[in-house]
Amino acid sequence: MATSKKKKRNTKKLILQIIGGIVIAAALMLVLGLGMFIYYAWKAPSFNESSLRDQLPTKIYDKNDNLATVLYMGQKRESVKFADIPDQMRDAVLATEDNRFYEHGALDFKRLTGAVFKNITGGFGSQGASTLTQQVVKRSFLTDKKSIERKAQEAYLSYRLEQEYGKNDIFEMYMNKIYYSDGIYGIKTAADYYFNKDLNELTLAESAYLAGLPQIPNAYNIYDHPEAAEKRKDTVLYLMNRHNRITKEEMEKAQNEDLTANLVERTTADRQNIEQNDERYASYVNVIKDEIKNNKEFKGKSINDILTSGLSIYTNMDMNAQQTLQNNVDNLNIYKNKYNQTGVTILDTKTGGLAAISGGRNYKDVVDRNQATDAHAVGSTIKPILSYGPIIENKKWPTDHKIQDESEYDINGNKFRNYDTQSHGIVTMRDALRKSYNVPALKTFQVMKNDSTDASYNFAKDLGLKFPTKDLGPAEALGGGAAEFSTKQMAAAFSAFGNNGQYNEATAIRKIVTQDDETIKFTRKSEKVMEDYTAYMITDMLKDVFEPYGSGYGTGIPGLNMAGKTGTTTYADETYQEYNLPDSAAKDVWINGYTPQYTVSVWMGFTKIAENGENSFVGHDEQILPQILYKNVMTEISTIDGKDFDKPASVTDIGTELKVTGTNPDNSITTDPNKPSIEYPTNTTEAVRSSNERAASSAKQTEQEAVTTEQAAKEAVTTEKVTTERTTTEKATTEKPTTETKMEQRTTETTTEVPTTELTPNEQAAKDLKAASDKAAAELKAASEKAAADLKAARERAARGQ
Repeated sequence: MATSKKKKRNTKKLILQIIGGIVIAAALMLVLGLGMFIYYAWKAPSFNESSLRDQLPTKIYDKNDNLATVLYMGQKRESVKFADIPDQMRDAVLATEDNRFYEHGALDFKRLTGAVFKNITGGFGSQGASTLTQQVVKRSFLTDKKSIERKAQEAYLSYRLEQEYGKNDIFEMYMNKIYYSDGIYGIKTAADYYFNKDLNELTLAESAYLAGLPQIPNAYNIYDHPEAAEKRKDTVLYLMNRHNRITKEEMEKAQNEDLTANLVERTTADRQNIEQNDERYASYVNVIKDEIKNNKEFKGKSINDILTSGLSIYTNMDMNAQQTLQNNVDNLNIYKNKYNQTGVTILDTKTGGLAAISGGRNYKDVVDRNQATDAHAVGSTIKPILSYGPIIENKKWPTDHKIQDESEYDINGNKFRNYDTQSHGIVTMRDALRKSYNVPALKTFQVMKNDSTDASYNFAKDLGLKFPTKDLGPAEALGGGAAEFSTKQMAAAFSAFGNNGQYNEATAIRKIVTQDDETIKFTRKSEKVMEDYTAYMITDMLKDVFEPYGSGYGTGIPGLNMAGKTGTTTYADETYQEYNLPDSAAKDVWINGYTPQYTVSVWMGFTKIAENGENSFVGHDEQILPQILYKNVMTEISTIDGKDFDKPASVTDIGTELKVTGTNPDNSITTDPNKPSIEYPTNTTEAVRSSNERAASSAKQTEQEAVTTEQAAKEAVTTEKVTTERTTTEKATTEKPTTETKMEQRTTETTTEVPTTELTPNEQAAKDLKAASDKAAAELKAASEKAAADLKAARERAARGQ
């Protein structure tokens, strides 16, 4: 008996202990929660009237943290007083957003309780219970980030707001602050924008639509989603009837009303916010928006809401470069007509930071396509990336590696030619690149393709240029395949050559600081993608592009060490025929150049094709237009200090040429990658070989001097012509026939054929070289005096036309 009583006492004691523990735990939780609430409230943004009344603009800072521009994002709007808001509109808003607004305090605990249960099953933030007061606070002081801290601050600031202002004042703030899509803020502006009416002129259906639009503005935008807009209107009318704000008859009548009856007709351009804060920065702002959209911290948020939340955006912008670039793009007198467009990207060569960008002439964000980030066919600018870069990286070819050029080169039945349809004999890799010959580039590409199918693809991919397939063909090697790239991508790729092989993704934003001092960092890809010897040797060869006989001659800037590559693309044969285009008409023209300080990529093209080459780059003078813009901008923004690219220890001089340190390059001539190459002897016939080489050199010089006056002038400031056609088939990418090809540099040089007799390779080479020497000697006496005079006159004219 005593034992039983003892057990009962112990059980009772245990129950009391459990209850006491629960009470204590609850008290501790309450104290802890109260403490956290006080702490978060203490950290809340300052309560001020200016934030309540106005949207917060975004400030954009340059690379030195200097304020560049401020974005207002269409906030210059009409406001409305509470007394001027019709009862019909008030009822629609209250029924939709907060029917008990005038009955509860800062928080609606009845709605909150229901939302809590739904959040338990659906996860935190899955169901909201925000009052109009809370929505005003959130849009004025806080971000959309769902967290306990933000909710605590929202509750505290809502309480403060209702202590400072009356319900009507808060309702007025809400109606002026809310977003209505298409860059429109405030109910009065929305009524005028959508229906060209004052608030008191709106029908019940129109009022219901505008009251329901702010919940998901872009999804309910009637211009983009008319069916969703009608359903949203019907939902608001239902809620108005449910809350006894309209009768059933009024609801049904309004639900049958067609919203488009009084809708203002607007084009896409009309609907955009074309009011520019500062047009010099419009292209840069466009890139900023794209980077924000792609950042996970802003996923699912409206860009308009983001940029009106008081952000401070710290960028890589060089203000001087940005202003200089857009000024030149807008005002330099270099364009053929109004359809002639351009896109330009300027990067910091060392960091890859986006120093400046121009999306086109008089560019307006959103309305205009950003030509700097749009993709275009790149032409011969791809040759260092798909042919010569990979061959140096993997095969360690020296810059004087010899390649057998041909007037016509067959790849699987497709015929390819140089821009001038001529063979230039045996050329060095340096000459082939700076003069942009097609056949040597293709042969080099084929060597890598035969050695490793993916070598060129991977080299390009590491530079940010991803082709749709790894099985690249000759069309891609000449920049006329299906793949296209933007100036932003090409600038990033070329900057790696000037940065010792270190690739940096081109980015605009360094970090963003929110209104509540939260820092959001932006990352970028940065990695070593090639050996420093590859980067330097490509750079050294590309420096010659700006020297005499280079494709960019005339674009060089005294005192500025600069490397670069020009590019030109043509149309498909049927386009020439359809539009009666002259043979010398080109579609896209490029120049990608870099110094140790800046990398600049310039593309030019037209917005549409026209008859007779009206909207084409016809002839040499028009095809160098991007070079004029490039030179002007680079001259204005660069520090002219003679600084050169750093030569790494992995590169060794061999006379005026370069080789990879530690290698012993042979003197093989690359002929056809699928056939044996000719190798010069290294034994007692060395003296004979040297003699023959000197004879060949004399022949080559004679032919160079014997070019006509017109051809010499073209050589002085020539740009290469990539005559590959932009289609996805290799057959369609072959050069235009000889009779239709544009002559841009010199006439043919002596062609050394692969021997087909029974002579040994050494004997055949000696025979061919001797024949060339004899021919040159016979022509020298008759041609030299005339050639010298013609060449001098041509160069003088070319110099005047630079």
